[in-house]
Amino acid sequence: MQLRHPPATLTGSSNRPIVGTTSRTAWGFCLLLVLVVPLDALAFYAPIEPTGTWDPQESEGETPDDAEPVVDPHIGTPKKIRNGFQRAIDAAHAGISFGVGATARRVDSFFADDRFYADSNETYASVGARGTWESSSDNDYVARVRVRLDLPEAKERLRLFIEGGDPEDTDTSGASSIPKAFDDPDYNIGLEAKLEDTGSWDIRPGAGVTSGSPIDAFIRLRATRYEQLDGWLMRFSAGWAEFIDDGTELASRLDFDRKINSRWLFRSGSRIRYRDSKDRTDITHQFSLFQKLGDRSAVAYGIGVRFDDDPDWEVDQYFSQMRFRVRAYKKWFYLEFTPEIVFREEDDFDPTGRLSVGFDAVFGERYR
Repeated sequence: MQLRHPPATLTGSSNRPIVGTTSRTAWGFCLLLVLVVPLDALAFYAPIEPTGTWDPQESEGETPDDAEPVVDPHIGTPKKIRNGFQRAIDAAHAGISFGVGATARRVDSFFADDRFYADSNETYASVGARGTWESSSDNDYVARVRVRLDLPEAKERLRLFIEGGDPEDTDTSGASSIPKAFDDPDYNIGLEAKLEDTGSWDIRPGAGVTSGSPIDAFIRLRATRYEQLDGWLMRFSAGWAEFIDDGTELASRLDFDRKINSRWLFRSGSRIRYRDSKDRTDITHQFSLFQKLGDRSAVAYGIGVRFDDDPDWEVDQYFSQMRFRVRAYKKWFYLEFTPEIVFREEDDFDPTGRLSVGFDAVFGERYR
């Protein structure tokens, strides 16, 4: 079994040489160009630094009286932030929103979404695993590892990363047990930098190697941008990676978040990913409702659709799920239970029930 790499970081999963990638690569860059260029024309944005955790005991929108004010460079309005967050704020991302932006950041942190890992500006580590039981197949186990470490004297501009596992990958078989899931050698290890003076964009180039056999070297580039759109928070990310053996990978993600009230957040999310190793493009769209249930628990309700172009564009599956997540121990250990109904094309869209149970151990300054 091989752990699939996270879409947010664009990594490969096979060792097939590059064959006929020119048209696919050109198509991908054209797509990214079409999506990115119009965003620069928006003159009313308020960039947001994605920090914070979704602590149900924490009142949203409140700041301590002794917090230092930060001036939004775009509208000149002083805003307060928690002292512990100040070193994570730079000149290009000084505007802080305590409405939809703060809620979205807390949701991403609580549910260990790859958005939080990708956008974080601090040392962070998350180790988790999930087992899935389905009536029509054997038990399946997958693991997920995300590690980012600040390097000494790098002033938070250069970090070591270790990444492995993609539990959302629907076409790769998992391991027969959790230990075997973690034993997969296909991890990415490398260095990532954060560029300065990039305006409202967060641009991070990186390079590294896979730990599989044979070792495959890669370079990658990811750009992220947040926009405030009349009560909505938009997040757009686009990335490119090039592997010596696996070839090209392209991915983008577009999310729109809206805060309903202090306990509910709505999200519309779209992802597109091309992998040269599979010669295929996958698209997923999902609507989600996040709800805080209590001091240590939350639930996410979701419906979505996945489709691909192999061999022609068609729907691969529909799905409906409910993710119940609880902070089981202190601030760093979480348990998750996910009942789901899947309607696959290969099963003539007959409903199939499945249940996933997983855990995450999260390490970092704010999880102590």
